[in-house]
Amino acid sequence: MRKFIRYTFLFLFPIVLVLLAIEIFYQIAPNNYTVKNENCAANYQNAEVLILGNSHSFYGLNPVCFDKQTFNLSNISQSMYFDKLLFDKHIDNFKKVKFLVLNIEYTSLSQLKNTDEDRWRKYYYKHYMDLEVPIIQSFDLNNWFVSGTKSFSSNLKLISRYFSEKTIVDCNKYGFGTNYTQHKRAADMEKSAAITIKRHEDNLTDFTENITAIESIIEKCKNKGIQVIIVTMPVTKNYAEKVNKEKLNKIFESALLLQKTNSNVFYLNLFSDSRFSNDDFYDADHLHNLGAKKCSKMVNDFINQKSAKTQF
Repeated sequence: MRKFIRYTFLFLFPIVLVLLAIEIFYQIAPNNYTVKNENCAANYQNAEVLILGNSHSFYGLNPVCFDKQTFNLSNISQSMYFDKLLFDKHIDNFKKVKFLVLNIEYTSLSQLKNTDEDRWRKYYYKHYMDLEVPIIQSFDLNNWFVSGTKSFSSNLKLISRYFSEKTIVDCNKYGFGTNYTQHKRAADMEKSAAITIKRHEDNLTDFTENITAIESIIEKCKNKGIQVIIVTMPVTKNYAEKVNKEKLNKIFESALLLQKTNSNVFYLNLFSDSRFSNDDFYDADHLHNLGAKKCSKMVNDFINQKSAKTQF
């Protein structure tokens, strides 16, 4: 029996060491979430524009293209649920923010909390962005072991990338995603659009959960004198042609209703804006770095127009 225990220990010991090393990597290696959390606090004193949303604004709105100091707090697959948690945590610390840019597009109003997109991301928000995340149960083991949110092969792939590229961070100090560049863009936009739409379509048109979250954000902004710019980001024609038109129109109508019923809300719909062509996109629904420059200037001009009007 003693020999069996000893052999079992010798067998398990290197496995435990490997798992411990992976966990340490997750605890100390900077990533998009840690970088955003640190730089968000660094912008408390001077930022005048704050951007929230998912990957479309993460890759599509570059703060350096804005006249006012801007910070991009959006992230890949960031749901409205986490937009609100981040907003509630940080907004009172921003001393000069006068504009909140909120991305509302084809997936954001129907994306429910704690679904597949949040399967591992919810732990990242807790571990790396110091958020209280109510959808995480207190006895969940991933409260303590963030490496457990991914498969062993995914963990090894991430570590391999870190040693190859010397980083796993894909955003700059302004929160803008830097790895969707023009020279890496997808070759076949039509094929990309078909795959992306299939992945995005949830067939949900009940937006109550997310509209309630948005209304809460708007109301707090109203009380703080912050203008809310709702933006529907541009997509390729290939993507726009394949979406559920009934759902899309309901999204547009919801955004317009928020504008109509709130004096501090302005809606900018760029979804099928003719100023964009497929050449501006990294893939079917994301702008590349040069397309983002164009889009950012449009949103900046829109903000400047609203800023000029509110001064009188």
